[in-house]
Amino acid sequence: MNENRNLIFYQQVEHYTAASDISQFPKLDLPEVCFAGRSNVGKSSLINSICTKRSLARTSNTPGRTQLIHFYNIQNKLFLSDLPGYGYAKAPKYKRLEWTKLMESYFKNRINLNRVFILIDARRGIKNSDHELMKLLNIVAVNFQCILTKVDKISSKELNVVTKDLISQIENYAAAYPEIIQSSANKKIGIDKIHGCLNLILNINGNTKKE
Repeated sequence: MNENRNLIFYQQVEHYTAASDISQFPKLDLPEVCFAGRSNVGKSSLINSICTKRSLARTSNTPGRTQLIHFYNIQNKLFLSDLPGYGYAKAPKYKRLEWTKLMESYFKNRINLNRVFILIDARRGIKNSDHELMKLLNIVAVNFQCILTKVDKISSKELNVVTKDLISQIENYAAAYPEIIQSSANKKIGIDKIHGCLNLILNINGNTKKE
């Protein structure tokens, strides 16, 4: 797809459903990708930028507010899912356990899940809670790729350091894609690369026509 067709395609997205347990997960036979990350990593803003819709995924300044898995349907060709933020220390313990159980159910039961995009704040770097998710994905054999968010908030030198550190820390995960995507929802940095990844998944699954 060229850039203009990318924008048109991803704009044709609709919120399909929100789920709090496995019984509510969509049952359409579509390839799927999901976006996961620590609370306040900028996940909703990035999803809105990918689909060029400001209010598709609701953003919040309150960490831990999103407690459901939100599923978005793109032209009945791709499911894009938004997982609850994790790693928010002030959340009650029972709530953190509920989130963990929900995510484990999701990863183990979505047979068409092609890739998990793990979002990491470029200003903070990778944290223990990110490693916990990566270990789980390694165990259940689900591929993941890291996206650094808010890269416009740091210098190019700092970005180079955090990128190299992230590469070194994920190299022992068999489920990890080695390429790190640098992104900024505000500056539209890296959106074209994310579109390229999604297009490749669609092509692999035979859901898009050859250009």
